[in-house]
Amino acid sequence: MAVYRFLTTWLLEAPREGVWDVLADNVRWPEWWWGVEAVDVLRPGEGEDRIGEIARYTWRSRLPYALAFDIEVVEVRRPVFMEGRAGGELAGVGRWRLFEEDGTTAVLYEWDVQTTRPW
Repeated sequence: MAVYRFLTTWLLEAPREGVWDVLADNVRWPEWWWGVEAVDVLRPGEGEDRIGEIARYTWRSRLPYALAFDIEVVEVRRPVFMEGRAGGELAGVGRWRLFEEDGTTAVLYEWDVQTTRPW
């Protein structure tokens, strides 16, 4: 299967806490993130950080098909770090890291995954 490693960086003129709140509200991603078609919580997590939550994410890109995978929240250090493990049509790990300086927040998203079936 194919292995993919992505590093995405966003620079946002907003305080880190506010950016964190938007990212942590994953069920609303389809409202603002191009390509995210749906986020459905399959199992709620525990506590404020929702450790153990499993959500199914459906993405669509320029390719003529959708991609669905589940992510389990495994670690949260509010408001600087989140990690999730993916399974389904993609398997691997995603990590969010947030840094703030002078009212600007840098968001780094690492996505290390592989496909689970031939394409």
